[in-house]
Amino acid sequence: MMVALDLTGQQFGELKVIARNGNIGNHTAWLCQCSCGNQTTVLSNKLKSGAIVSCGHLKRDVNHTGLRHGYQDKKKKGVATFLLDSKRKVRSDSSTGVTGVKVIKYRDGSIHYAADMTVKGKRHRIGTFSTIEEAAQARQAAVDALLNDLND
Repeated sequence: MMVALDLTGQQFGELKVIARNGNIGNHTAWLCQCSCGNQTTVLSNKLKSGAIVSCGHLKRDVNHTGLRHGYQDKKKKGVATFLLDSKRKVRSDSSTGVTGVKVIKYRDGSIHYAADMTVKGKRHRIGTFSTIEEAAQARQAAVDALLNDLND
């Protein structure tokens, strides 16, 4: 059996290891004190690999307080309008090659196309259409209407 390396007192990012906290599965768990004051239990492999470097406050700060460089400045009334731009590169895993349009296959074998857009983290379904072109036009019309509302 392998002996666990004592990590007590070591610093891993924002976390300082306080004490061993048992095992979770095959990995040693450690009680850690974060620089923000929170305590959390982290597996030794996650500490040593750098996969976890805080109690989670760093990720929360980046996602919710706009620490991503320039991201908040580009928003209009809280909406990331630059993400709705039709000239944006289409994701490589897109099934249609059109942003915001996906293929819907029904049990009867028919194929339709659903258009949607995400605004402030909420997905808005625009509709289901018979062709990709109709779905793309409907999505673009919805984006244009949203942008017009934001500019007023």
